[in-house]
Amino acid sequence: MNTATLERSLFALTGVLLLSASLRWRDAGKPPSVAPAGIPRARPIARPPSDSALEDAEDLTVTNDPFRLSNSPPDVRYDPVNEAAQAARGGGFTPPPIRPTFVLKAIVGGPPWHAVVDGIPGQPQGTVIRQGSQFDKLLVRSVTRDSVIIQGPDTSWVLRFGRQR
Repeated sequence: MNTATLERSLFALTGVLLLSASLRWRDAGKPPSVAPAGIPRARPIARPPSDSALEDAEDLTVTNDPFRLSNSPPDVRYDPVNEAAQAARGGGFTPPPIRPTFVLKAIVGGPPWHAVVDGIPGQPQGTVIRQGSQFDKLLVRSVTRDSVIIQGPDTSWVLRFGRQR
């Protein structure tokens, strides 16, 4: 095949491709025919409820009060000043005590061993304890040369140097 024939065929191919591209471009400009979107009807305006319907709802709420099991008003009227005074006297709800965080500072002596512990509730920092010591509900079960075991009502703490379990 000679170069003149190759050039003519490439020009012809280019012309055919340009013609098809222009036809596609011309047809692409037309938007597709789509049915127009329908506008939904407006909902009818709700009528205000009648007084009897409101009274029925009120009666139903009062008879089934979700906040009071007895479905009756309390015997004592709420008074924030009186409630603060009652809480100061020790009445009412008291939150559960916060679990203490103990820190073993030192173990001294020889058998019997004594330990210096921080964090015992109601005691100063650096309290010296020994086996059998009791602080409120906390009991010192044992003091050895490298650990201390403190037992509470529902937890036991094993204190060692540098870590707590």
